[in-house]
Amino acid sequence: MATLRQVGETVRLLVSIADLAGTPVDPTTVKVAINDPDGEEAVADTDMTKSETGEYYYDYLIPNATGNFTWNATATGSGGRVTIGKKTFPVEAAL
Repeated sequence: MATLRQVGETVRLLVSIADLAGTPVDPTTVKVAINDPDGEEAVADTDMTKSETGEYYYDYLIPNATGNFTWNATATGSGGRVTIGKKTFPVEAAL
């Protein structure tokens, strides 16, 4: 179950990338896209930050919108382009 977030909070989106043997690898690019609860694009194909081999993150400041935000990451490299599954994070009004 996703952790409930609040408007004005920063959520860290994390992606781990590995080869078929499970060894962490770095693709050429890793980008993130985020849609707001109305399905509108909030972030369009923006670079994620590498924290270590195969580990990437993006910090997103949640705007004044509540509901389920969706996001996915896309990695490109010598094998082409791979989209890493769509995920969601729920947001409620700040207390």
